[in-house]
Amino acid sequence: MYAKEMLKQSLPLFILCGFGAIVAGSTLGLMLDLFKEIPGLIVVIPGIIAMRGNISTAFGSRIGSAYHLGIIDSDNLWNEDLKQNIYSSIILSFLVSIVIGVLAYFSSLLVGITPNAVKLITIVLIAGLISAFILTLLTILIIFMVFKRGYDPDNITGPALATFGDIITIICIFGSALLVEMIM
Repeated sequence: MYAKEMLKQSLPLFILCGFGAIVAGSTLGLMLDLFKEIPGLIVVIPGIIAMRGNISTAFGSRIGSAYHLGIIDSDNLWNEDLKQNIYSSIILSFLVSIVIGVLAYFSSLLVGITPNAVKLITIVLIAGLISAFILTLLTILIIFMVFKRGYDPDNITGPALATFGDIITIICIFGSALLVEMIM
């Protein structure tokens, strides 16, 4: 019986996630000119996507566990525990974005690409923070909706956040690269 319910909850989401991966890949294809203009940008993509996915899904798991434990509920959503998790997620995103930018710069140098360090780190930092804010709000919304419908968040939040995280992060990288390219 449990397998049937899990399939009912997860299958539509996994189909949606497949389409989401196509959207993320298509957006990446739109960035080809930016990869030529901003050396080292391609090196950033796997790191920042992994960072956002890991931080968002961990955040979603913590919030889901807090819901299961009764620490957070739909009537008491914005309590101190949720706020601390939000702060931690955003601070972690900020710090890891800087590290990814620096590592991407040095990795680019190792393979013979000479990027502008300030430009590369700025792009990663802007994309990381904007995607962090968006995905944090999206995580809270998904957790709230999942519990309201009576679903198990373990079946929904991980795949949903991983897919939405890929799409949102790619769009944020694209947007921040365009913005930084115009400014710098």
